[in-house]
Amino acid sequence: MNLFLFSNFFPYKKAEAFLLNEFEFTKKEASSIYLISLYGKHEESLIKEESNLKLLKPIINNSSSKIFLLFKGVFNLAPVNFHLNEFIKTSILLSPQKLYYWFISLFISRAALSSDAYKQLVNLVNASKNPILYFYWGDNLAWTIPYFKKEIKNNDLKIIIRLHGSDLYENLKHNYAPLRSAIFSAVDTIVPISEHGYNYIFNKYPKVSSKVFLSRLGVFDNGLNNINNIKNVSNEFTIVSVSNVVALKRLNLLFDALQKTQSNIIWHHFGDGVLMNDLSNSIKNKRQGLKVILHGYVSNQTLINFYQKQQVDLFVNVSSSEGLPVSIMEALSFGIPVIATDVGGSSELVSDKVGELISSNFSTESLGKSIEKVLNLKSEELLLLRSNARSIFELKVNAKINYLLFYNKIKN
Repeated sequence: MNLFLFSNFFPYKKAEAFLLNEFEFTKKEASSIYLISLYGKHEESLIKEESNLKLLKPIINNSSSKIFLLFKGVFNLAPVNFHLNEFIKTSILLSPQKLYYWFISLFISRAALSSDAYKQLVNLVNASKNPILYFYWGDNLAWTIPYFKKEIKNNDLKIIIRLHGSDLYENLKHNYAPLRSAIFSAVDTIVPISEHGYNYIFNKYPKVSSKVFLSRLGVFDNGLNNINNIKNVSNEFTIVSVSNVVALKRLNLLFDALQKTQSNIIWHHFGDGVLMNDLSNSIKNKRQGLKVILHGYVSNQTLINFYQKQQVDLFVNVSSSEGLPVSIMEALSFGIPVIATDVGGSSELVSDKVGELISSNFSTESLGKSIEKVLNLKSEELLLLRSNARSIFELKVNAKINYLLFYNKIKN
């Protein structure tokens, strides 16, 4: 299998940690692999090139510069026909929000199509035997798919696209996904990562239902969370959250809920983002008995080490939108109870058997009560939650099972 893998950041610094997990199987299943990312710096690669593993130059080497993206997306001779066709046939012009996403997709597409990596890709794909193009996200580089397929002369070409959360659900972007119909028409297989996503595509795009294949992501078995004191005689509980610090993750509401609890709690948050300064300022006014540790961005291995060494009493995710959160998968794999909002595919992993699935429109008072409820369960009840959490991991999101099934599917 000659695989061409398209990502946002992988395999560079701050790469998608869950794609790092999958790539362990990719290397075993593919005879040759070519990697192309939208953002990255070649010198910051997390993996090394090998005889059958090649890294093509990233499209944009400065992910923080919108001016750079604008420059690369405008000043070139790349085609625009699919974007113009969508502009003419839809009401994009009547919606400033949709027009914004249309322009972003146009700039990224033209930056990619005019890049040296794209020109190299066309030649490589045309010369490959049974090439498979695997787009890990349903946006960004996936916006080039209609253009790319038109350029390729290899009749054996197969195109696969994964869809998660923000790249799938159109309501997150003012009910608009640029080039969605053209992309779905061009690809051979559409891979949502949750049953919720599968049903969303099946109902919204019934014409492509035969192309849809459900394949959850997965995490590795790194053992169980270290439990020193299940009864918690010290009466100090450890809570963990893992996410970008952005609006849809609603960490401000989690902090407000923890302010309303009575227990002695240490809240560890792993992740960084544009609202980190706001969160840092908020926690300065934390109540007595609440400690907050903001770790910022850490490697996935650092998080794994934390779970292995530090007893964690509860994992909390209060996002307003999700696909199927890898952060929840990892917590379950360690046997950690979970509270999560009922969004996206979270209900496929979280229930009262492993913690609590709460309404996406929760109040901070109700969330605080749910947290207290789980933390103060009897020892035997907590052990049952931990056992059930581990069972959900083994049944639904074990990387060894899920990724082997996925690669067997696409190879055949």
